[in-house]
Amino acid sequence: MTNPSIADNDPPRRSRTRRREAMINAIATVLGCMALVVMIATIVRVVMVKLWESSKVNPEYVQSVYDGGMERRWSGSSHEQTALLAEDSAKVQETPKATTTIASPHAGTPVTNSLPLTQEARPPGSRLPLGAVSSIQDIDSKRQKIETTIRGFFESDTIEKKLAHVRDPQRVRPLMENFYRNRSLERHEWKSLGWILPVEEPGYRLGYAQAVFGDAEPVSLIIEELGDGGFRVDWESSVRYGEIGWNEFIQTQPAAPTLFRVIASKPRHAPSAEAPQGSEILEIKHPEEDDVIYAYFDRQDPKFQPLLQQLQTGNWKDVPLTLRLCYPGPAGSGKSVRIADVEGKGWLILQGTRS
Repeated sequence: MTNPSIADNDPPRRSRTRRREAMINAIATVLGCMALVVMIATIVRVVMVKLWESSKVNPEYVQSVYDGGMERRWSGSSHEQTALLAEDSAKVQETPKATTTIASPHAGTPVTNSLPLTQEARPPGSRLPLGAVSSIQDIDSKRQKIETTIRGFFESDTIEKKLAHVRDPQRVRPLMENFYRNRSLERHEWKSLGWILPVEEPGYRLGYAQAVFGDAEPVSLIIEELGDGGFRVDWESSVRYGEIGWNEFIQTQPAAPTLFRVIASKPRHAPSAEAPQGSEILEIKHPEEDDVIYAYFDRQDPKFQPLLQQLQTGNWKDVPLTLRLCYPGPAGSGKSVRIADVEGKGWLILQGTRS
């Protein structure tokens, strides 16, 4: 026989159960919606942070791009294309429409090799006075002359022949003799002149060009137009000239400032090497060597403002620099050096009187 009291309580009990289940489902739905909102907000925040970080990249800067083979490249700034310096001809148009900009090593400092000369008075082959020009004008119409110069530069089999195609040959001659003392002059099968670009620099008529070979990777290099309409190649930046070998520098640890073309970045982790308080520390390496060392400089010193500008423009990552380095004291681990001076923008030095 069924207990009447239990039978009477079944409908209310089922009702309470249904209400409890409905409440649990509602809470689960609310929690699920909250989780979805949090997830969407997190995704939006990550996207916004990435967009904000990307907005900090100066679109006018082109880093020195290099691959495992560390092919010769030059770094400056482009108004339009961020891949102008890639040496893969498949990635670069034959004649890209962009303008590259390089700056004086010391902002605001006039850069001339002698007293300003007027257009009529300057001797053949000399540069125009500061401000008169800022790049190679109508560069496409001068393509044949540029190709003749660059081809002659690469096909030269002696230092004397190569000097005929080089900027500042009198100053560069001893540098080339030192550089090729233990190296052979490389010659490759000439194929064609690739793209050419004007490079803006007040007082100079500079350009940037790509040489294409049949038996080697393309090479990019800086050229200059002289007052007589001829062209010359910047040999120092093309070979990343340094006064001594990178390994020799680390082993001998000279106290005298020594010139190098290097690649610099902000260290991911603070190095253990000691540096004076208030110094900025960089992780630097030679483009053709694996050994990394740490270099410091006083960021409050006005002479290093051009260096800071280059680092900031390059977001402190793989920035090409021309520096004078030296060891600060007694021989140590060889991993900590002092930056004595900054010599140029990227790997290009404009002054004709400096090495």
